This record gives sequence, structure tokens and C-alpha cells, in this order.
Amino acid sequence: MIMPSKYLREDEALIGVSAALLPLVENNSSLTALWESAKKNNAVGSFERFILALDFLYLLGLVDLHNNKIVRVQG
Repeated sequence: MIMPSKYLREDEALIGVSAALLPLVENNSSLTALWESAKKNNAVGSFERFILALDFLYLLGLVDLHNNKIVRVQG
């Protein structure tokens, strides 16, 4: 589910959803505001996939939470 395979397209895999989500994190936004922006993207699909992609980005060290705002980690 994380990586695309013969049976799972890139945009359906978690890494593809995370790639679609990462540009939306550019501005410091709350979870609700980020979801409102992300749910318009067909690659994100459901709130469950949105949260899994956000968790994946956090595990990779690409996003963090500061003062209840999701921010992109610079570095």
C-alpha cells in the first residue's frame, strides 16, 4: 500500500498520496484547513488516506506540528 506495484497505481499508493499532499503543506495551516484543501484532490480520496499520508510525511521527517499548525520541515 505504501509503494506502487503491478496492481496498485502510483497515485493510489500512499507515497503518491503523500506527494500530492506535500505541496499543500507549504503554508502553516491547521489540520482542518489542510483537509479542506486536500479533499479536492482526487488522489487523496478519503480522510483515512489523508491521515495515513500525513503520518507517512511525519515519519519521513517532512512535516511537523507546531502550535497546532502543520508545517513543512526545512532542511
